[in-house]
Amino acid sequence: MKNNRYGIIANDDLCNYFSASVKSGSLSHAYILLGDKGTGKRTLARLVAAALNCKQKKEDGIIPCAECSSCKKILSDNSADVITVRREADKVHLGVDPIRFIRDDVFYQPNDGDYKVYIIEDAHTMTAQAQNALLLTLEEPPQYVVFLLLCENTETILETIKSRAPILRMKTPKKEEAIEYLKQNHPSAKTYINNSPEEFDQIYIASKGSIGRVLELISSSGKKQILQSRELTTKLIGALAHNTLSRDFGEIFADFSQKRDERERIIAHLLEIEAAARDLIVLKKSDCPAMLFFTDISYAEELSYCFSAAKLTGIIKSSETARIALLKNANIKLTLTEFLSSLI
Repeated sequence: MKNNRYGIIANDDLCNYFSASVKSGSLSHAYILLGDKGTGKRTLARLVAAALNCKQKKEDGIIPCAECSSCKKILSDNSADVITVRREADKVHLGVDPIRFIRDDVFYQPNDGDYKVYIIEDAHTMTAQAQNALLLTLEEPPQYVVFLLLCENTETILETIKSRAPILRMKTPKKEEAIEYLKQNHPSAKTYINNSPEEFDQIYIASKGSIGRVLELISSSGKKQILQSRELTTKLIGALAHNTLSRDFGEIFADFSQKRDERERIIAHLLEIEAAARDLIVLKKSDCPAMLFFTDISYAEELSYCFSAAKLTGIIKSSETARIALLKNANIKLTLTEFLSSLI
């Protein structure tokens, strides 16, 4: 697959795997593509769909060829054989109705190509009812059907689905690779990197190496929200380090509560807290670790002296518990209260 051409970097192994599997006819009927937002899951899914229906797949060349009529339709999102299912913009979960549509639609054979490909975006947000409906189709799918489930996590995916869909994890590029790609392909990002290198470092770490997320933050108001979120995480970790959380509980809870209607942002924020705690644990064991949250290693080292490894592990577990509860649609205010209270 021509992965770099389409902006998928650091995932040559996945591209080669799918290319070889398509040519050998050994592709599974379902896959879970796992990765953070902006890591290229959607792009890879389209490439897989194009490769499956490429007119050149029986030849020796690279697939998808991007030149045949089938590839052009699929890569421009104009193919009736590639069906993308996504949740409604104002919904937290992907409900059962779109999955019921799939269950009926799979029995109609492809229009132009050899395969029908169903791309389910944000599959990790499917309700239990939706997942059970999908499971019925996954158990005995027609030979010409392939499902690609795009997930940011698999905690909420039924084990019975995971047992039928191999999980393939999207990798993120190293910082140097990301900067090289951004400078070569995105002039606005190049300007931002050159003019605001320290701010870019914070955005890159907050994006966890996701190229799509970096571009989104650089070009939108989300940049301000990310920087504010990082400030709140730093404030919380600092309060824990200096035993002032009880005193500052009201202020910190108020900061969190400003996001009470933004479940996804709170979940992302909890992931930040876990990353910060993980950094402090690693600093206790290594002189030059790779940081997931902190950009100022000296400051992070000072904080690490204030915690035991057991305390940091407890922070991570409390955050994970709250995050999984929110993924399962728990009450936001109650979950935040329990989370912060557990840290005191």
